[in-house]
Amino acid sequence: MEEPRVETGTKRTGETGGVEGTQDTAMKLVAEMLSTNLLEIRPQFDFSNETGFAYPAVEQALGVGSDETVPVLEELTARGILKKAFADRLFQCPQCRSVNMRPTLHCSKCGSADIVRGRVLEHLACRYVGVEEEFVVKGKYVCPRCRVELRTIGTDYESRGVQRKCRGCGELFEVPAVKWRCLKCSALSDEARVVGTDIFLYTLDDTRRDWLEFELRYKARFVDLLGKQGYQVTEDARVKGRSGAEHSLDMLATRDDGLVAHSIVIGFEVDREKIGLDPVLDFDVKAYDCGFQNKMLVIMPDLSEEARRFAQRQRIVILEPAVLEKALAGGAVRPGTGSPEKAFRFQSKAQLVAYLEERGYEVKEHARVTGWSGATHELDVLATRDEGFITHSIAIGFEVADEPIGLKTLFSFDDMAYDAGILNKVFIAVPGLDREAKAFARRQRIKVLEVKQMEPAAPEGPAEG
Repeated sequence: MEEPRVETGTKRTGETGGVEGTQDTAMKLVAEMLSTNLLEIRPQFDFSNETGFAYPAVEQALGVGSDETVPVLEELTARGILKKAFADRLFQCPQCRSVNMRPTLHCSKCGSADIVRGRVLEHLACRYVGVEEEFVVKGKYVCPRCRVELRTIGTDYESRGVQRKCRGCGELFEVPAVKWRCLKCSALSDEARVVGTDIFLYTLDDTRRDWLEFELRYKARFVDLLGKQGYQVTEDARVKGRSGAEHSLDMLATRDDGLVAHSIVIGFEVDREKIGLDPVLDFDVKAYDCGFQNKMLVIMPDLSEEARRFAQRQRIVILEPAVLEKALAGGAVRPGTGSPEKAFRFQSKAQLVAYLEERGYEVKEHARVTGWSGATHELDVLATRDEGFITHSIAIGFEVADEPIGLKTLFSFDDMAYDAGILNKVFIAVPGLDREAKAFARRQRIKVLEVKQMEPAAPEGPAEG
């Protein structure tokens, strides 16, 4: 069976040099918000820069300029970490682009700014109309045109309510024309020409607090640990399964030891309550469809008993907080974590054992293991590498015959490995396998090394395995 192909994802360095980019600028801000309990980021007006506003809390937390803050906040909003809400609106001068603008009110007829607002009175005799202040003389109402005193409302005069009057052309109106004066270049612009810019306040989405704390406290360190163990890590991997469906995987870690290639599909489940069966089942279904045998689920805080039993049956490695902390604390670089410098070759069992030991495996020949069935099996070679968070075991079988080896022998080897819970299987066949056995090996993902002969010691002229 072909190995699943990773379509997309964010790749991280998988050599012993470490992991690059494990905490970007945006997540640095989130870390600061969580550590200082800064749950809301509000804009402040600052007309010293072109935008007219700033987020000083972000500038201080990240040590960046004001022009770099909005992209970071918007990135976190797009990722669903922050929520934004309207805070205010600034207007930009069409001439000089300044946002230091002031609205001004003008006569709707002649455009003059010399307008006054007040209660409008009409002298019924001469029909003069004006604002109240024009009629007041020594505490009495006197018509400005005919100088007659107005004594009784409804008889001498009427009130038209509150309106505006232009002192230039005398026009009366209720709604003035709005224009904008730029305080930088003094340009006066009609409202239609002025462009508004909305500014926002940002708040941390409290429903994602637990996930964010996990991301910052554990995930970056875990990716770094995988890198120290020689894995290439792909986050948010897209893998096409055998069903034809494309699956999104939280993380995929791969390492080629030369003899076998290890692929670990890793899921993350973080909740405030115990994690139930459904997310564990979904994870297992995706891993199965993609053909991944090594499965690891990092969970917080805990699994329900039903989910735990299912994970055990499906051979899913569960990393709980305490186990993860222990693995991270002991995450030193181990022997044989880098990529093999030379292609795997061997001529004898001794050379094979030596190669595995160089790759950091503990090797036992004629190893006796007890399977899930209770039966005891003897494996020609058992290679085990404990990486703290997962243990890789390789069952290796040898068979030397005068003619190609048949299905029965290979089936017996595969049955022992399955009962012992060993996923990585290597079978060395001298001189090879027959057609039926080869087909079985492909189906069961047994790596077969067909060699013409095995030597007790290293002879001249290496034979490729």
